[in-house]
Amino acid sequence: MVQHQYCSVPSVFAGADVFITGGSGFMGKVLIEKLLRSCPKIGHVFVLMRAKRGKPLEERLKTITDGLLFSVLKAENEASLAKICPVEGDCTQLKLGMSADTLEKLQNVQFVFHVAASVRFDDPLRDAILTNTRSTREVMEWATTLHKLRAVVHISTTYCNPELLHVEEQIYPPKMDWKEAIRMAETFDTATLETFKEKLTQFAPNTYTYTKGLAEQICQDYSHKVPLVVFRPSIVTNAESEPLSGWIDNFNGPIGLLLGCGSGLVRTGLLDLNNRINCIPVDVSIKAIIIAAWKRATIDGPSALPVYNSAADPAKTINYGVMLYDGKTLFERVPLSNVLWAPGGTSTTNKYLFYLLFFFIQIIPAILIDTLCRITGRKPFMLKLNRKIFDAQVSLRYFMNNEWLFINNNFKQLQQLLRDDDKRCFSTEYFIDGTMEYYERAILGGRRYLMKEPDETIPAAVKKYKRLLVLDVCVKMIVGLLIVYLAYNRYLK
Repeated sequence: MVQHQYCSVPSVFAGADVFITGGSGFMGKVLIEKLLRSCPKIGHVFVLMRAKRGKPLEERLKTITDGLLFSVLKAENEASLAKICPVEGDCTQLKLGMSADTLEKLQNVQFVFHVAASVRFDDPLRDAILTNTRSTREVMEWATTLHKLRAVVHISTTYCNPELLHVEEQIYPPKMDWKEAIRMAETFDTATLETFKEKLTQFAPNTYTYTKGLAEQICQDYSHKVPLVVFRPSIVTNAESEPLSGWIDNFNGPIGLLLGCGSGLVRTGLLDLNNRINCIPVDVSIKAIIIAAWKRATIDGPSALPVYNSAADPAKTINYGVMLYDGKTLFERVPLSNVLWAPGGTSTTNKYLFYLLFFFIQIIPAILIDTLCRITGRKPFMLKLNRKIFDAQVSLRYFMNNEWLFINNNFKQLQQLLRDDDKRCFSTEYFIDGTMEYYERAILGGRRYLMKEPDETIPAAVKKYKRLLVLDVCVKMIVGLLIVYLAYNRYLK
């Protein structure tokens, strides 16, 4: 292929109306910002949003655009924010909850990005089917009515077939007929479906990955009617470079684990330290999503269904052991201000040993701290927080004790298709400085954007961190000497 014969990425979106579901989520916000900043001549950006607690859509949208994520865009071209048009709807409803007037207003949409999903692993099966599976059918049905449509990008996940540890860029055979799954969700109540959940899902590790797998079957069945792309990110985490290095707005993935360990809250883990974790920066995935839409609209044949595994090559991954233990070194440079105790702890792959360790290492100290909180008139919080930590580790056990290999040739090809003038804004190269350097920026981003700790507090945090390290050593020495003393008096004296 000759690169210069293709039109540039921004030119394809010039004047084009775009429709986005999940625009208030992590990836959705980054997608909106990137389209407006790097495709300045884009038409309207319609964002499907639910009205919440009586708040008008415009107020919800302003809450999003007032965030730090949009600060670079505002500095460069604040007027482009006027192109965002919130439309009322709900992905859990038929026709996406959109009115006839709204559907009429959207008739000129050329690009659709279906990003919305419930990423909760513990959603009841019925809710997960309606949110993640039926919504995909509703998007596809609506897309068939758009006469100017050029591409629909369905955001899936590399883990939608989690029993496969070697994942190609292809649609795999269904575990269940998606039509029957939707019919059951529409017919039976939550309690009934929960009774048969394990049998229906073939003991899938969670309802999220299962229902995302069903959604891919819908894409395959509609691929002859709609110009489709199936885009599968792996674990999406902090932005590598743009618009803000290290930006993130949630504790999902490795950043939550790192911050939990760095604060001294997480001291035992149910995971295999030898397994590699596959992460992709959110800005890299978003750029690839836009390129995939451009490619589908300009290069791919009419019956194509390209699948992209947006995942890191093995050489750009690290195992949990390196991430956690080298993370201690990173926290020496940029520690958190609110640290409960010096980082440390242990991990195991045995769930029964984990339960025992969790009780002694986390629950008992939590009870002591909550007791002190009550004595001093403060609100206890540690037991409640440890319950969340326990639930998260149990729900993630399957993923933290297995390792996947994602074939990503199609994903890597997207970079090769770019014209030289597009590479400045849309290059999908990442971890250029190295993996651990990225994680250091990720920790700094978590500190800034999740913990709300300014960089100016780092020197004071370093001093506190060093004091806690000394205190940790002293406590361990005292406990050790006490054990020796008791053993001596009990057995040797």
